[in-house]
Amino acid sequence: MNLNLLSNSFLDQFISIMLIHLFAVMSPGPDFAIVTRQSFVLGRKYALMSSLGISIGILIHMIYCIVGVGYFLKTNQYLFNIFKIIGSLYLFYNGLKSFFQSNISIKKNSNNKFNNNKYKSLMKSFLLGFITNVFNPKATLFFLALFAVLIDSNTPLLVMIFYGFWMTIVTGLWFCLVSYFFTSYLSKIFIDKYSILINKIMGIILMFISLKILLY
Repeated sequence: MNLNLLSNSFLDQFISIMLIHLFAVMSPGPDFAIVTRQSFVLGRKYALMSSLGISIGILIHMIYCIVGVGYFLKTNQYLFNIFKIIGSLYLFYNGLKSFFQSNISIKKNSNNKFNNNKYKSLMKSFLLGFITNVFNPKATLFFLALFAVLIDSNTPLLVMIFYGFWMTIVTGLWFCLVSYFFTSYLSKIFIDKYSILINKIMGIILMFISLKILLY
């Protein structure tokens, strides 16, 4: 009987986490802006690598929450501010680079002319997604709130690990879907026509998000 109640309790917990996380991951933010920009500027495989980086970043948030570092981060405002500043500056730099990127650079990137070191370019795309997610204070606050409100000390370690992998996979799938959408045939026609304008808009969005995070 107790086992049944326990199972029902975790099922309710999982449904709540699933819905809240799905809403959070689909809401426009730094991760979405980065994947969209990668799709517009570099192409599908680079956007997919950034999507993978973002999803692996989710695991980092889960790990520090599970081992208790999340509590230290939550109660140490100085450390949290360092995270916030690093994340904001990194986003602002990418937004600035996107805004001032020349038409020649956009066309070169769109044609995937990275023959000298293609592996390095893919790794850069992965790291871009990974660093953006890990140092995103909105993501940090989300996971701290999740552990404070929904996941308590009675939740077994294996269940928490399952939640972590679930959110990692769902995040990866969502951003892969975004990558495919923005690199589809119709999207490419639109992007080719308005590539400079789109790049500048994405740059402004990234810089705006970074300043909003920094001043929050």
